[in-house]
Amino acid sequence: MRPFYRFSYTLVGLHLKLFHGITIEGRENIPDEACLVVGNHASYLDPTTIGWALEKEIYFLGRRDLFKPPVLSWLLPICNVLPIDREGNDISGLRGIIKRLKGGQSVLVFPEGTRTGNGALQPAEPGAGLLAVKAGVRVLPTRVFGTYEAWSRGGAYRRTPLRVVIGRPYWPSIPFSGKPDYQAIANEMMTKIAELS
Repeated sequence: MRPFYRFSYTLVGLHLKLFHGITIEGRENIPDEACLVVGNHASYLDPTTIGWALEKEIYFLGRRDLFKPPVLSWLLPICNVLPIDREGNDISGLRGIIKRLKGGQSVLVFPEGTRTGNGALQPAEPGAGLLAVKAGVRVLPTRVFGTYEAWSRGGAYRRTPLRVVIGRPYWPSIPFSGKPDYQAIANEMMTKIAELS
């Protein structure tokens, strides 16, 4: 890990241990090589919680408008946050993510696209499927429990137990001929996430 990332990683770990008594299951499934990490999205806490659970430096996605304030435009990139436009087709953003993956760096994405409003898993968006196909890497499913209760959309922050389950990496189901069905591949990701308990 780069020095600043390790510093941030340590602070996040202290917070998760002290305030949430976090437990991790399945760390033995984390591959050494780059992978597309996918997880459920229920809270602001999800990216840092999953990132800490993986014990290695990874990249995250952030809405492009988050980068507008000068401080965040400086801070987010050194925290490995890549800008992405959630509205429409962000070709340059997708290319940047694929470049990272092909370059040997893991990236975390949430196939649901946005945080759940009720704590339940939401349908997948096809973008995650496209990334898996274009990058040609394995997919690592993860699932976080307790983050919705800790800090749901519009809710107050609470000290509740958190648990992260890391599944086994897999190659997405891509047909040998014909155009890949990105939606089906993204749906497969959500199925793998739902199987974690």
